[in-house]
Amino acid sequence: MTRKTATRWRALALVLLAPACQNAASDNQHFDNNNPYECLGTSVKANERNNYSSWSKMTLPVIKVKPETELSFDWGSVTKDFIAHDVDAKNDLNMLMVLFFQLPLPDLEVKLNADSLTQNDLVIAPPLTLRTNGTDTTAKLFSFDLNGAYVEPERILLYFDADFYPPAEYTYALAAATGIEVGLGIRILQTFQLDPSSSNTDVKLTDSSVKLEWTANLHDLAPTGIPKGEPAITLDWGDMTQNGLGADFDPTQITRALVAHYTQGSGELEKEFLDIELIATELYEAEIEAGSAVDFSTMTRKSDGASFPGIDDTGTWLVALQCGVCRNPSPWYLSILKPCQ
Repeated sequence: MTRKTATRWRALALVLLAPACQNAASDNQHFDNNNPYECLGTSVKANERNNYSSWSKMTLPVIKVKPETELSFDWGSVTKDFIAHDVDAKNDLNMLMVLFFQLPLPDLEVKLNADSLTQNDLVIAPPLTLRTNGTDTTAKLFSFDLNGAYVEPERILLYFDADFYPPAEYTYALAAATGIEVGLGIRILQTFQLDPSSSNTDVKLTDSSVKLEWTANLHDLAPTGIPKGEPAITLDWGDMTQNGLGADFDPTQITRALVAHYTQGSGELEKEFLDIELIATELYEAEIEAGSAVDFSTMTRKSDGASFPGIDDTGTWLVALQCGVCRNPSPWYLSILKPCQ
């Protein structure tokens, strides 16, 4: 089994490396991270002091709904996902899921922010799902199924009984995803709770269904110095213990590595961090099926499949490692690459 199919979103104390070397490229106006850095050669060990730090907080506004009734769901007004990227409600939202958590809403927010949700947090696993048809943007609760298997309405309503599932202890969420693999590709979600005093039966996804606050810090890290124009650089993250989100780093969860080039400096990239892939002038990537290291020479350019040629002394170069099965899209590791002898 590959890690892609495996079961599954702060500040770091950053210290300067020594001995340090400065390359002439550091004076380039595009480089606004001028911290000292080591020339690490072609074999690089990922290290917390070279990693960025990130903080995010997701707040989940809640809708109160009537218990034991067939709810109506609407996702037609969604134009942005929770990280403010454009969404076409008909074409991009391919699956709807009704997630039923045995967690109070505050605890759900905490676990979502820490990317520590597990299948054990769900009352029903896998959840009720609906594959969209590219035309409709509304659906009724009874049209959802379990992995394609029909579920009787009476059985569904058992899970919407406020006496058996007290609202203070359980939280529901309507999640819309790109793709049809359960649990992956979630773009937006709306939480809702049972309320015996409510007559409302509508749950509507909107651009404000999730409120996201975030920061990214690239200016305090110690850059990673590697030889200019050398594609055969090996990055090994096997010794990492903490990721850029301030959580434990499990080396086996890295599924993708990328190297990207930007015209912006690190200060500008911090402000545009949620679009870090979209604004790259060049982006080279490699899928990680196993192990805890990647050879940059195996990376290919996303636009045309060209091989990675090594970094130069223009603009800003970044290397990033991603956990493809995590709910938080932020990289676990991200460092600035600088050319040196």
